[in-house]
Amino acid sequence: MLSRTRLTLCIRSVAFALLAAIFWVVPQTLVAQAFRETTATGDTTAEVPKRPQDSLIVGVNLDAVSILVTARNTKGDYISSLKATDFQVLEDGDEQPINFFKQDTVPVNVVFLVDASYSVNDVLPNIIDAAVTFAGHLRKDDKYAAVIFAHKPIKVLDWTNDLPSMQNILKNIKTFGKTALYDSMEYVIENMFDKVQGKKAIIVLSDGVDNSSSKSLARVMRLAAEREVTVYPIIHSFPQSQHFREMAKNNRIKLKNVSKYFLAYIDAQNEFLDLVSRNGGRIIFSAGYADLKNIYDVLVEELKNQYSLSYVPQLQKRTEKDFKEVTVKLRSRPGEVFVRLGYIQEQ
Repeated sequence: MLSRTRLTLCIRSVAFALLAAIFWVVPQTLVAQAFRETTATGDTTAEVPKRPQDSLIVGVNLDAVSILVTARNTKGDYISSLKATDFQVLEDGDEQPINFFKQDTVPVNVVFLVDASYSVNDVLPNIIDAAVTFAGHLRKDDKYAAVIFAHKPIKVLDWTNDLPSMQNILKNIKTFGKTALYDSMEYVIENMFDKVQGKKAIIVLSDGVDNSSSKSLARVMRLAAEREVTVYPIIHSFPQSQHFREMAKNNRIKLKNVSKYFLAYIDAQNEFLDLVSRNGGRIIFSAGYADLKNIYDVLVEELKNQYSLSYVPQLQKRTEKDFKEVTVKLRSRPGEVFVRLGYIQEQ
């Protein structure tokens, strides 16, 4: 059995490795908690590749709930040419009539929110390379912009599809200050999308949790849902993450005795996963930097293969609880839809 000293050194060593990673660490077990998988009637025995969340609640107002849906067949391929009658939408178990439907092929507008705080000094070139590589996977009608942040956000690139310009600007970025992630997300949501039409998305590239924002993550993610902005944090996951996540939930005293800071770091990431999934975004998991190319391809393909659905919730049920559970299914053909849990209702 390890002595207390050796155990402490071991856990501190792993904690240091986590904080030095390019992206956040989120365990795969929490993915099952954050997303609900629904299977259509038909061939349910065939295995479908398990991919990240594909159905996003992108807007909620007093009249309608808007959903972006991607459907896949039993081989994992995207299903095109579906009609509104092919989908069934339920809110808190009650079927909702679809008021609006179309296959969404509008341009995609992406803001790259790049962490430039002191904590990423050693890995900033990799983060910048990730942003440039991702932009290179977008299509000619899509546009992108870039905002760097530390203790405050700074817009460094307005809307363009000029990849060399983006690369030249980002390669000269220097690290500065602490990490105000939530304030910077709010800045992007409120200031960057008024000039563009089409889908709106934020790709978050950072090494850790917020340590200096005045705004809460709950406020920012609710604002993202209201403004129909989808947030995509890219998360790095490796085997030790599950151990420490479970330790934070079930044996907090032991972890707190070793490192109060690390426990707070884990708790903040739990909150981030929960609120992103509930309020209009999705977590993208990466096994390592070399795996990012496949993630870019999947995400770009996903953004171009979505259906837009809208429904008006039943008025008599809008005040029962704050969180409304939404489920989307295919009615009568084999295939799968991975669906967000729902949305937070304004009172």
